[in-house]
Amino acid sequence: MPKALAQNIRHDHPDRDLECQRALDDDFHLLIALAESEGWTWQEIALALMELTEDYVMAMRLDAEMKQGVSAAVSRTLH
Repeated sequence: MPKALAQNIRHDHPDRDLECQRALDDDFHLLIALAESEGWTWQEIALALMELTEDYVMAMRLDAEMKQGVSAAVSRTLH
């Protein structure tokens, strides 16, 4: 893991989301610069990043729901 992304903050810290943004910032700008250097417009890049983020969120939610469903099913069978 790149040192810039290392976690240096407790999981319950109120600014954890801001620290995550800070940790991702340099690589985020590098990704944008690479896309721009390949000829993509800022609008195309922004739309692609939003779509990818939405896909990621949906996949993580589905995964969490599946895990929760499995836990609930196991819990029901064990009681």
